[in-house]
Amino acid sequence: MIRSVYLLVLSVTQTDHKFHLMNPNEVFGIIREHVLRIQNDKTKPVRIAVNGIEGSGKTTFAEQFTSYLVSKKNTSIHVSIDGFHYHREHRYRQGKNSARGYYEDSYDEMTFTEKVLRASQDEHPSYLPVSHDLASDQYVNIEPVCITDDTILITDGAYLFKPIYRDHWDLKIYLKTDFDTALDRGIKRDAELLGGYRSAIDKYKNRYHAASKIYNDENTPEIQADIIIDNTDFYKPVVIKGALC
Repeated sequence: MIRSVYLLVLSVTQTDHKFHLMNPNEVFGIIREHVLRIQNDKTKPVRIAVNGIEGSGKTTFAEQFTSYLVSKKNTSIHVSIDGFHYHREHRYRQGKNSARGYYEDSYDEMTFTEKVLRASQDEHPSYLPVSHDLASDQYVNIEPVCITDDTILITDGAYLFKPIYRDHWDLKIYLKTDFDTALDRGIKRDAELLGGYRSAIDKYKNRYHAASKIYNDENTPEIQADIIIDNTDFYKPVVIKGALC
């Protein structure tokens, strides 16, 4: 995933649509205010989804926001959906370049839902950090981790607003990025892993981003989101939905 530092942030309020300069912590502060309001209304861990197409900066954003919350003395944990893949045979059962296969068969959605989203709301809340190791393509057998009621769980992923997950999230954040920008980022990040520049372009266009378009069409993530951040210019994101008055 992309590793970067947000140097400058532009935010637009929903009331007067005027731009004003903000630093990264102010943007995270807006989201934290949403979280605090949610915590006032519930007694169990808050579950936050950071969604966006491949290359939109989801992991970086989730990691940085988790660190920000920890710095504010909020108990926060980053739980990556990438720890809940199916094994390779299942992921490629519709073909290695299948967009529909990437969308439908990549993640063990039921395990994540049961062991993270639901388990975190039990009388004695817990979560499973990971169920599969992608590098070795092996399932892992570890015990759930007990957490406190005031814990904030932050997950990043490309398909987090699917119906199986959707109603479990307490806060849904969508990072909006155009496909050309995300493609450029993804190639720079993954070219070596995917067998070179040309191979990476083909993989992104025909599998990853084609799958994102299926997801967008079927799930309308911008409508589902509580907060939308335009992240097309990686260093100048714009909060276009969810700014607090």
